[in-house]
Amino acid sequence: MFKAITFDCFGTLLDWRKGQKRVLQQFPTLRAHGGLLEQIISTRGQLEMELEAAPWQPYQDILEKSITRAVAIVCNEILTPTEARSFADGQLGWPAYADSRPALLRLADQYPLGLLSNCDEQTLKLCAFKHLKDVPIALFASSESLRSYKPHRAHWGAALAEFGCDPHEILHVSFSPEYDLAPASELGFSLCFIAREAEHPPSDLHIHMQAADIAALADQLPANQPT
Repeated sequence: MFKAITFDCFGTLLDWRKGQKRVLQQFPTLRAHGGLLEQIISTRGQLEMELEAAPWQPYQDILEKSITRAVAIVCNEILTPTEARSFADGQLGWPAYADSRPALLRLADQYPLGLLSNCDEQTLKLCAFKHLKDVPIALFASSESLRSYKPHRAHWGAALAEFGCDPHEILHVSFSPEYDLAPASELGFSLCFIAREAEHPPSDLHIHMQAADIAALADQLPANQPT
């Protein structure tokens, strides 16, 4: 049986693409570039991973730098400092997927839950309070508390320390192969792929479970416990 379940937060439980788009739609600098917002978001994600591979810096700074550079690359425009800061501050408003909170409440009746996120400590806890209200979270593993960003291993080390079990006894749930599933697999965690942005999981990873969303995972889990 699994002894705990850990989740990626932004992208798996919260709709980070919709949230980013909502913020970008408000920027005067991008008023003439509405058709490029998805491209900006994708480019920013690539730049974020590069920044996170460098020596640690606060996630707010990474958000500001990555969105500023992405807009310059895609649109040849320069965001104002106020717009860049507003983008970073807007993270709290990124909405949860509708299935996340009800399904987590169900899962919390059976398992201790953990959130492994690259955001800062306060943002992670405030997002949980706002979007996942009344869901008991046993572990908040943030980049700020660990001075490390996924896909580095510190987040999963925090999970092992918190739950006191072997890696395969923890189910790690994410939509992201690069940030989550691949590094968790290397450490021996059990994997659940959530099809938020891609329909099928990566073929090069041993995926123990897959589901369309967290509600589907909660439906499957009792019948899919490993022996």
